[in-house]
Amino acid sequence: MKKTFKGLLLFVLTAAITIFTMNLNAFAMSDVPDYFDFQDTVLSINAGETKTMSMRANYNYTYYLGPHSSAATYLECSYTSGTQNVTFHIGADETVKNVFFYFYVDDDRVQNKDIQDNVEVYVQNIKTTYDSISVTLGDGKTGTVSKNGNTAILYNQDNVAMASFALSNNNGHNTTNGLKGVVENGAKYFDVVSSNPNATPVVSESDKGVFIANGFAGVCVNGNYKNWQ
Repeated sequence: MKKTFKGLLLFVLTAAITIFTMNLNAFAMSDVPDYFDFQDTVLSINAGETKTMSMRANYNYTYYLGPHSSAATYLECSYTSGTQNVTFHIGADETVKNVFFYFYVDDDRVQNKDIQDNVEVYVQNIKTTYDSISVTLGDGKTGTVSKNGNTAILYNQDNVAMASFALSNNNGHNTTNGLKGVVENGAKYFDVVSSNPNATPVVSESDKGVFIANGFAGVCVNGNYKNWQ
C-alpha cells in the first residue's frame, strides 16, 4: 500500500511539474501555435512609451510593420527561435491609432515563408500635431510657425519668413518634429514632439537672435525643455 501511495504521489508531482513547465513556455495566443505563441496579441501602449512581453518562436523569424507614422515605432527582438522577451516601441510622434506588428517565419527549415501572425497595438494618448500654429510675436502681433518637411519656419503677420529651426538626431541628420503649440517655462518654448526623444534644436546664430527677440527661448521636445544652442 505504501509503495502504491508513493507511486501515485510521484505521478501527481511529476504531472504538476510538467503542467507548470508548459505554462511557463506556452501562452496559447496565436493563430499558428506550431510557429508562434504570444503572451498577448493585443496591447495598449502610450505614444512615446514601450512595453515588453514574452513570446515563443519555434523557428527563426522576422517582422514587418503595418501602417504607422513614426520612425521611432519598431520592435526590439532577437529574430531567433526560442522563448524570449520582445519590446514594442511606439514613437512619441506616432499618430496611427492601431499599429500591427506582423511576425513571419524566416527559417530554412520551413519552405513556406508566408506563415505569419500579428500583434496589434492600440496607441493611446496620441499627441495631436499641426502643420501650422499661431504665435504671438515680440511686438504683440500674431505670426505663424509652419512646417516645411522637418523644418519649422516662423512667419510674421505679413507672412514673411523670419527664422527657422529643425531638430537633430545628434548623428548629423534632422529628425521628424510635430508642432503642438507654445508652452511657457519662465519663457516661451515651441512645443514639439519628435521620433527621437533626445533630439536637440538646430538653428543659425542669426535666426536664434530673431527667436529670442520675439520671446522664444527654445523648444520643448517630448516634454523636455531645450534652449537654443
